[in-house]
Amino acid sequence: MIAEDNDLVSLTLEEQLKGLGYDVVGIARNGAEAITLAGRLKPDLIMMDIRMPEMEGTEAAARIRDLMAVPIIMLTAYADKETVRKAEAAGALAYLVKPVNENELPPAINIALARFKELQTLRSQVTELEDSLEARKLIERAKGILMQRLGLNERDAYERLRQRARDKRAKMKDIAQAIIEAEELLGS
Repeated sequence: MIAEDNDLVSLTLEEQLKGLGYDVVGIARNGAEAITLAGRLKPDLIMMDIRMPEMEGTEAAARIRDLMAVPIIMLTAYADKETVRKAEAAGALAYLVKPVNENELPPAINIALARFKELQTLRSQVTELEDSLEARKLIERAKGILMQRLGLNERDAYERLRQRARDKRAKMKDIAQAIIEAEELLGS
C-alpha cells in the first residue's frame, strides 16, 4: 500500500513497484485515509510519506502500528535529523528520500520485511516467555499450598501437581490455577 498525497509521486512509485513485481493494493492520499485503508486492506507493506495533509505520516504510521503489525517504509523529501527521528519513533523499518530511485526499492523493501519478520519472532518469543513465567509463578504458588495443606516436601508437591495434570490431560498451569482458586474459596 502507498500513502502519498502527491499524485505524480504516488503514480511513479506505483509503476516502480509494479515493475519490480509487487502488487499495489491501495493508495491513500492522507494520513487518516492511510489508517482506514490499512485496516481494510491489511497490506504486507506500507510505503508512507511523512508530510501529508490531515495527519502526518509519522502519526498515521504510529496509529497503524497500534492497530496491526505491518512493516512501514517512510518516504520524504527531507533527510534532516528531526524527520529521521520522527520516522524512527513511528516504527518505520526503512527510510527513503524522494525522489525514490527504483534501484533503492528492492533493498529497502527486503530489509524492512526481514526486520519485520525478526521483530515478529522476538515478540512471539517474549509472549512465550511471559506465559512460561506466569505458569511457573502459578505452579510455585500451588506447590506452596500443597506443601502447607498436605505436609508435602517441595519435590512431592511438584510430583503431585504433575501427576494430576497427566491424569486430567491438562496443563500443570491449569491444575495449579484450580488449586489456587480452591484455596481462595476455602479462605485459608
